[in-house]
Amino acid sequence: MRGVLRKYRQARDNNTLLTLPFVTIVDYLHELREIARLMRPLGSAGLLYLAAAVSDFFVPPDRLAEHKIQSTNAVDDRKAEEEETFDNFDSSPAVPRSKRLIVDLDPVPKFLKNLVDGWAPEGMIVSFKLETDPTILVHKARYSLDRYQHHLVIGNLLSTRKWEVVFVSPGREDRWVRVPCEGGWGEAELRPLRAEELPHEDPGVEVEGLIIPAVKELHDDYIKGLKKN
Repeated sequence: MRGVLRKYRQARDNNTLLTLPFVTIVDYLHELREIARLMRPLGSAGLLYLAAAVSDFFVPPDRLAEHKIQSTNAVDDRKAEEEETFDNFDSSPAVPRSKRLIVDLDPVPKFLKNLVDGWAPEGMIVSFKLETDPTILVHKARYSLDRYQHHLVIGNLLSTRKWEVVFVSPGREDRWVRVPCEGGWGEAELRPLRAEELPHEDPGVEVEGLIIPAVKELHDDYIKGLKKN
């Protein structure tokens, strides 16, 4: 940890690390678009590493409430209890529909296609895919690659995220990047780890320390490939 802090302070003091905080999904998408456009002159040397945990759903700005959510509707005429509509019979006690809070969310706009085709067409783009079901992780990562035509999806499972990730990229075999374990992982080397196979103690190194060199290696190959073409 001391070494990480030392490197962070060095980067901060030398103005080689620019942090742009954001709160809402709208902030994130606007900042990502502007950063990607600013990076376009870098061409293939640009790398967009989309590690932010972005929600799949959001409340659009034009539907955001200005005031706090009211628990009662005191400004309207009261309804007699017998006039209320009850349709959640699994609740105990039953709650009338007028007193329930229903959250209406929209899907977050799919921005990866814009990033690939327009915002940063020559840069290498890395996205992430987090799942809880190991049987669909690689499939969902491959589907994302096919749909958006970017360069790398780093997939991980919620239960094993501290120990391993899988690199899924076009034209390459799936590659598991895994924190070393004493004695090795045996026949699990080429498949996701099961929760019961994990050591009881926390990993001795951060998996991110293995991810970054592996991404750099792929980025170097990407730059060389474009130069040849």
